[in-house]
Amino acid sequence: MTPELRFPDFKDPWQDATAGDAFAHSKAKGGAGLPIWSVTLNRGMVPRNSLDRHMESDAADETNLRAKPGDLVYNMMRMWQGAVGQASEECMVSPAYVVLSPKPRICSRFFDYWFKAPHMLHRLRSFSHGLTKDRLRLYYADFAKIPIPLPSEDEQRKIADFMDTVSERITLLNREKAALEDHKQGLMQRLFSQELRFTRRDGSAFPEWQERSLGDIATFRKGSGIAKSEISKTGKVPCIHYGDLFRNHGTAIKRIDTFTDIDEGVSGSTGDVLMPASDVTPTGLCTASALMESGVKLGGDIIIIRPKEEIDSVWLAYAIVSDPQKILRMVCGIAVKHLYSRDLSKLKIRIPSVEEQRKISDAVGVVESKIDAVSTQITHMETFKKGLLQKLFV
Repeated sequence: MTPELRFPDFKDPWQDATAGDAFAHSKAKGGAGLPIWSVTLNRGMVPRNSLDRHMESDAADETNLRAKPGDLVYNMMRMWQGAVGQASEECMVSPAYVVLSPKPRICSRFFDYWFKAPHMLHRLRSFSHGLTKDRLRLYYADFAKIPIPLPSEDEQRKIADFMDTVSERITLLNREKAALEDHKQGLMQRLFSQELRFTRRDGSAFPEWQERSLGDIATFRKGSGIAKSEISKTGKVPCIHYGDLFRNHGTAIKRIDTFTDIDEGVSGSTGDVLMPASDVTPTGLCTASALMESGVKLGGDIIIIRPKEEIDSVWLAYAIVSDPQKILRMVCGIAVKHLYSRDLSKLKIRIPSVEEQRKISDAVGVVESKIDAVSTQITHMETFKKGLLQKLFV
C-alpha cells in the first residue's frame, strides 16, 4: 500500500507492519528532578506548568513514567482524538499515559504526524475499548496490533521534515497574529486614554472629550430567537445568530453569509452595535460589533445598542470594549455568564467629536484588517496541512 502523494525519490511500496513493530512499550520510572510534562490535544507534549488549568505536579517520582527525547507519549483515554506528542527532553509523565520507545529505523516525528491524521484517528478509535466515548482506552497491547504500512526510514524523515516546515509556518503566523493583537490592544489603550490624540487637517486640536453614560446616547433592545435549523446559506433574509458574534464577524460587520426564511422577529439597522448577552466564559462577553447593513434579522441573546445621535458605530464598538474590566464587572451567572442592557446603560464613555471618532476607528481598523489577513493565511495553511495528512499518509 502506498499514499496518494509521494516524493519522487521514493518508489518502493510501503511494507506491511504493526504499531508494535515500530514502538516498544517503555515502563521506565521517573526520577527526582525531572520536569513533568503533559500531553494535549492541540499542542502535543508541553510542560505541565505551562497549562492554564491547575494540575498537581508533585506526584511521587516513582509513580510517574520516564520519557526520553524522541519517545512518543499518548493519553490512553484520548489517543483516538489525537492526544499524542513527542518528548523533546528527558521528563516525567503521568502513569495514565503510555510511553512509546521507537525501534531502529523509526522516525518518531513521522508517527507524531501520522497518528493525528483523520483516517488514522479512526483506526486508533477502532482499537480502543470502552462502553462509551468518555471511557474509551487504548492500551499498548491493543495499540501494538494496529496494522500500519511502513515506509523506509529515509521516506519517514522526508515526510516529517516537510510537515515540520508547514507546522513552523503555522506557528510563525500565529505568533504574528498574537503580536498584532497585542499591538491593537496597546493602540486602543493609548487612544481611549487620550495618551495619543489626532488633530484636524490644519493641525488644530479637536474638542475635549465629554463623559456620558451609554444609556444617554443609545437605546437598547434584544434580538428574537432564530433556531440554528432555520439558518442556511440559501434563505431570503440575512441573519445573525448570537454565536456568529464570536466566530464569523469582526468589529465591523460588512458581509453576512447566513440567511433565514423567517420574516418575523427583530431586525438590525446600519449603525447598530451588537453584543452577545450570554456565554460560557465572562471574557466572551467583552465583544462588540458594528452592523454595517440594514434589514438583518437578529437572533436571541443579542443585545442591540442603537445610537440616538450621530455616533460612529465602529468607534462605539471599540469604545465599549476598550476597557474589558468594566464589562467584566457587569457579568453575572455561574455556569452560563450573562450581560444585561440595564447594566450596560450605566457604562461611562468619554466621547470625542465624530470626526475624531472616525480617525480612531480607521486607525484601529487598519490593524484589525492585518489581523484578519493573517487569520485567513492561518486557515489556509491549516487546511493545506490537513490535506497533506490525508495524502502523504495511508
